[in-house]
Amino acid sequence: MEHTVDRLEGDEEAEYEKVKNSQTDNKEPHLEEGADYVPEGGSDEESAVEPSHHTQSTPFVAHNIGSGEKYSFREALRDVLHMIPDEIYTRDLLRPLEGGGQDRLKELGIRVRAFHKFFTVWEALHVVADAKLTYVRDDVINYLENAPEKELAEVSNLERGDIVRAYERYRAFLAQLSHILFPYTSPYFADHLTLHAHFRNGGRGIVLSGNDKQAPFFLTSIMSFRKLGCNLPVEIMYLGENDLNDDWRMKLESIPGVVTRDLSQMVSDDGWELKGWASKAFALLMSSFREVIYLDADALFFVNPEDLFQDPGYVETGALFFRDRVYAPSSRKQWLKDMLPKPISKKAQTSRYWTGESREQQESGCLVVDKWRHFVAMLTVTRMNGPDRDDNSKTGAKGVYSLFYGDKETFWLGWELAGDTDYWFNEGAVGNMGVVSEHQYYKLIEGHAEFLPDYHPPISQSFHEHDTKPKSEHKEESKKEDSEEHKQEMADDHEKRSSSDVHSLYTVSSPQLLHLDLNNRPLWFNGWILDDKYEEAKHVNVSTWDVFLSEVKETNEAPEWKIGSHNMAVLKSTHAFEFTEGEKEVLAMIVEVARENGALKPGQ
Repeated sequence: MEHTVDRLEGDEEAEYEKVKNSQTDNKEPHLEEGADYVPEGGSDEESAVEPSHHTQSTPFVAHNIGSGEKYSFREALRDVLHMIPDEIYTRDLLRPLEGGGQDRLKELGIRVRAFHKFFTVWEALHVVADAKLTYVRDDVINYLENAPEKELAEVSNLERGDIVRAYERYRAFLAQLSHILFPYTSPYFADHLTLHAHFRNGGRGIVLSGNDKQAPFFLTSIMSFRKLGCNLPVEIMYLGENDLNDDWRMKLESIPGVVTRDLSQMVSDDGWELKGWASKAFALLMSSFREVIYLDADALFFVNPEDLFQDPGYVETGALFFRDRVYAPSSRKQWLKDMLPKPISKKAQTSRYWTGESREQQESGCLVVDKWRHFVAMLTVTRMNGPDRDDNSKTGAKGVYSLFYGDKETFWLGWELAGDTDYWFNEGAVGNMGVVSEHQYYKLIEGHAEFLPDYHPPISQSFHEHDTKPKSEHKEESKKEDSEEHKQEMADDHEKRSSSDVHSLYTVSSPQLLHLDLNNRPLWFNGWILDDKYEEAKHVNVSTWDVFLSEVKETNEAPEWKIGSHNMAVLKSTHAFEFTEGEKEVLAMIVEVARENGALKPGQ
C-alpha cells in the first residue's frame, strides 16, 4: 500500500539538487559556507532576503503535509537517499557546540538551518496525515527488504542492501544531530517526528504557565476572556507538585475547558534547570495545541483574544508578536551581524536592534504561534531558554540571558537564527493607561522643546468669528487702529492663530503596559490591575484608569519613557485618549472578576 504526503515545491527541489550536486562532485563545503547557505559576500544589505512562504525558513514539506497534493512514498525515499551528508559534513554537524555569546548562537543557527532541511525530508518520508489523523510510520525497513526490484530501481540504482544501509545511516545521523541540538524533549517524546506529529491536528487553544502566586491571576484572566466570548480550551503549565498545589489545580480545572499539566515531566533538564521565564517557551512548545495564544499570567484583554487568530499578519505568517516600548535607543547592528548566519533577513535589518531605535524589540506577554508551521523555530527558542540560557561558570562562556533581558527577545531572534522569516509584529502602538499627573504645553524650536509655563489655550474660535458689532461701531473702532488697545488685540489674535504650533504634553505613571490595535484602541495590557502587583500589603490600590496614552507623538518626536521599580513606568505623550463606555465596562468587569475569585484582598 502506498502512503502519500505532499509534493515538494519547485524551489525546494532545487535546494535538494544543490546539496546533492555538491556531494556528487566531492565539493562538500565548510559548515559555515555550505550548500545550504548563501556564502558571505558584499554588504549585509545586499545579502538580505525577502520573507516569503517558500524561504528556507518555512518547512517545505512538513507544514504542508495533508494539504491534498500527493507526494509518493518512493519520491520521498529518493530524496532521503539524495540528502545523505558525506563524512566531512557529518563530522562538522555532529561536533559538540562550544563557546558562548554571539559566536555560539551563530553556530547554533548554522546547525539548526541544516537540521531543518534534513528533518523536513525525513518527515516527508515518515509522517502520514489527513484532516483527522497524523501518525509516524516505522515500516520503511520492512518495505525496503520486501519491495520488488523494479520499485527499488525507481528509487535508486544502488543494490537493496546498500539502500537499507544508506537509510539507516541517515536515520542514525539525524538522531545524533537531534540529540545534540534538542535533547530535552526525550524521553517524553521518542523523537522530534513524534513531538511534531502529535499536535498537527491539535486545533487552537490558550496556554499559560506559572505557580501558586500567579494562580489568582490565571482565574481572573480566564474568567474575564470567557465573559468576552472566548471559549477556547486552556492549558496551564506548572513545574512540579510544589509549583501549583492541588487546591489551585482543582479550582482552575473547575472552569470548563481548563486543564493543568506538569511541564516538568515533559522536559529533561539535565545539566540546567527549567525555571522562571524560561518555562514560557517550553509551555508553548509542549502544549497539545497546534495554534497557540500564549499569555503571561497578568495579561488581560479588552477584546476576545481569539480575534488574534484573524489578524492579517498572523494569517499570512503563522506567528504574531508584539513590540515592547521604544526605550533607550542603542544600536546593536554589529551584534546582530556577529550572531546571525548569512543571509541576514530584511526583517532583521529593519529591526530596532539594527536601526538603533531602541534596545527593546519584543514584548513576550502575548505570543500567537502555529507550531506545526514553525516547529524548528520553536525548538530553537526553547534551546535558547534551556541549555544555552545561563553563563557557564567553568568556562566563562556567556549565556543567552547575559546578552539581553530574559526570554522576550528569544522568540524573534530564535526565528531569525532558524532562518524562519515568517513572523509578524503587530503594528499597533504601545502605551500606558492611568491618571494624568501633569499637563504641559510646549513648542518645537529647531527640534527642541521649549515649554510654555504661562501659556493658556485659546478659545476654539478667533474673536473675528464672534464679532457681532454693527457697522457703525466698526467705523469708530477703525479710528483706534493705532491705539495700544488695538495692538494688544492684534497680538492676542496672532497668538490664537499660531496656537497650532503649541503641543500638549501629558504625563501618566502606570505599571500597565498597553497594546493598541491598528485603530488606536486598547487591545490588551499586562502588569495586572494593582498599582504594585509585587506588594502584598492590602493597602495597595486597584489602579485608576481615566485615560490612555500612545507612545507615538503627533510631532514624530521619540517616545518618552522613564522606567522605575516594580514595573512602574512614566510616559509623556501629546494625546490623552478617553476610554469608550464599552472599554470602561470591560475594565470594571475585570476588577469585579478579580474580587469574586479572591485575587484582590478586602479593602482593595
